[in-house]
Amino acid sequence: MGLPENSIPLALLFFNVGVEIGQLLFVAALLAAAALVRRLVTGPINPRWSVVLPAYAIGGIASFWVIERVAAFQTFG
Repeated sequence: MGLPENSIPLALLFFNVGVEIGQLLFVAALLAAAALVRRLVTGPINPRWSVVLPAYAIGGIASFWVIERVAAFQTFG
C-alpha cells in the first residue's frame, strides 16, 4: 500500500473515522431533505400515516431479518 509498517494502524483509524463522518453527513443530508420535502408537501402538521408508516417499515424489516437468521441458524446450527 506504500505505507510504512508502523503507520498502518493510524491509517486504518483515520480511514474508519472518515467513513463514519461520511455516513453522518449522508444521514444529515437525508434528514434535511426529508424536512424540506415535509414542509413543502404537508406543511408543519404531519398526517397520521407519516408518523405510523416508518415504525411499521422498520418493524417489518426487523421481523424479516429475525426470521431469516433463525431459519439460517436452524439450517446450519
